[in-house]
Amino acid sequence: MKLIKLGLLSVLVFGMLFWGITLLFPANTVISRVRNIGAAETALAKSLETNLISAKTLLVGNEPMLVKTADIPFYENNLFNSLSAQATPHADTLFFQIEKDAAVVAKGGIAFYQLQSDSTTTQMFYVFQTPWYKPLLKMKMMMADKAYGPGLDSALKRLETAWMQTKADSTHQP
Repeated sequence: MKLIKLGLLSVLVFGMLFWGITLLFPANTVISRVRNIGAAETALAKSLETNLISAKTLLVGNEPMLVKTADIPFYENNLFNSLSAQATPHADTLFFQIEKDAAVVAKGGIAFYQLQSDSTTTQMFYVFQTPWYKPLLKMKMMMADKAYGPGLDSALKRLETAWMQTKADSTHQP
């Protein structure tokens, strides 16, 4: 009987210790990819904002999902709002939120940095927020780069292809 009590107490103590340590894991997970695109920052951002390049096609392809975009963040009381006062004057970000069946699938943004006159460094990122009391979900999101990274890479490649197509179409018009 003592051995069973000791085993149950050990499982309980180690479970509480594990759960306590997972409280130190971050609640926000940011997954990001970057690509240089041969365009001016304002032209690239404007083509997305005016829907010359479709943000929906860029982000979800042909999937039946709703994409909302804005020039202000969708995120309440977290690192984006605290950094907005310190925004670089050479940076512009288009924030997005992807929904399917009225549930938010992903939140993120596309940031444009004009570091050189002939190209724009384009960063696409997803932000995942997990509740503090779900330790296994927080651990899973820390490993989510392999799951979501290729999608970000292909979206940036689609953006570059769409920009080159738009640029080619504008030079061939009379």
